[in-house]
Amino acid sequence: AMSAYGDITAMATLLGGKDPDDAEAPGSSGAPFNPSALPVSKDDGVAIPAVRPGKKDTKAIWDVSELVDDFDDDSEEEGEDGVGLSIPTYEFLYKQAINTADAFLGMAHNKDPGTRSCEDMVLKISLPGTKSMRELDLEVETDRLRLRSATYKLNLYLPHKVDADEGKAEWDAKSETLKVSCPILDEEYRLGT
Repeated sequence: AMSAYGDITAMATLLGGKDPDDAEAPGSSGAPFNPSALPVSKDDGVAIPAVRPGKKDTKAIWDVSELVDDFDDDSEEEGEDGVGLSIPTYEFLYKQAINTADAFLGMAHNKDPGTRSCEDMVLKISLPGTKSMRELDLEVETDRLRLRSATYKLNLYLPHKVDADEGKAEWDAKSETLKVSCPILDEEYRLGT
């Protein structure tokens, strides 16, 4: 039985290499081997199909025009062009329901400290100069949030899918902050089962 080193040395000899640690052994011409040294003919005999402009693919699931994402496009809104509006600062926070056993004995078998084990997502948006929640136009969907005011605009895709119908928004006048809380939808909902 040969040792591992002996096996490698025998393989290197068989392949024509002198030193197994030599990564760039020169080829037969003495120059190092690289992709440009490969012989390539211009025509390999494989026919390349021609592109037919204007012909629609009958097997296509969707059309290219359906792939346009205009979520962040303000130009189509009623008279608002979104120009000159500031994007407010914001941060995502997460809430996780744990009990004393989880806190003192370690997390339950189906929980971890990560965001996937959290029940609620909280978005805190700082809106300096805003006096009340009546100045804000807020729209929350399963995967996105849109906020508008006279001075601010915010279009966000949310990091987790949420139950927008069960969400709530709270205004803190002292810190001029909007807090939007929504339950995170569980994995079964996201997978459609």
